[in-house]
Amino acid sequence: MKLKSLIISALVPFYCVLPTIVTVMAPSQVLAQFSEREKAERTELIQKANSLLGQRDFTGAEETLRQLVKKFPKDAFAHFQLGNALYLQEKSDSALVSFTEAVKLNPRYALAYNGIGLVYANQERWDDALAQFRKALEINPQYGDALMYMGQVQLQLNKRDEAVALLNKALNIFKSQNRNDRVNRIEGLLRKIKQSDDPSVS
Repeated sequence: MKLKSLIISALVPFYCVLPTIVTVMAPSQVLAQFSEREKAERTELIQKANSLLGQRDFTGAEETLRQLVKKFPKDAFAHFQLGNALYLQEKSDSALVSFTEAVKLNPRYALAYNGIGLVYANQERWDDALAQFRKALEINPQYGDALMYMGQVQLQLNKRDEAVALLNKALNIFKSQNRNDRVNRIEGLLRKIKQSDDPSVS
């Protein structure tokens, strides 16, 4: 089995990130600019969008998030969340625009760099994807998702040793965070890599 065939289902849409981003809000300096009414409206739109994303109603979430972006154009989180909704609908170019806008508004937005990296990875722009995952990791060296995706891209590039090292690092982070879905996924991928090295291993 070739290593490249192991990654076919590995670069999944952002749905895996949604539990993390549901609780993310704008930096306090951005929120301070909003009136109480605007904060309440923003919160309501975010909650509605997150509910729709959770129900996998990505079109409905996109509509709600477009309202959020229109009302709060300088809100990096709004652009990031819109990028997620677009990515989940396989609207890669539009998602890239939204993630890029989030990074322009907040250059330290690791989740947005990860989003850009995923878009590039799905477009098989491996070097560009790696550069974005590295940016995310410069901001947050313990960002397990960026490590995991970076490892999967290294598999695509047939850099097995680098991939295994990154996946093991991500695995340890996810274990410490009790993110069992991620732990199981990475352990399964590492087993497949080992089996590809030694077909007698099962």
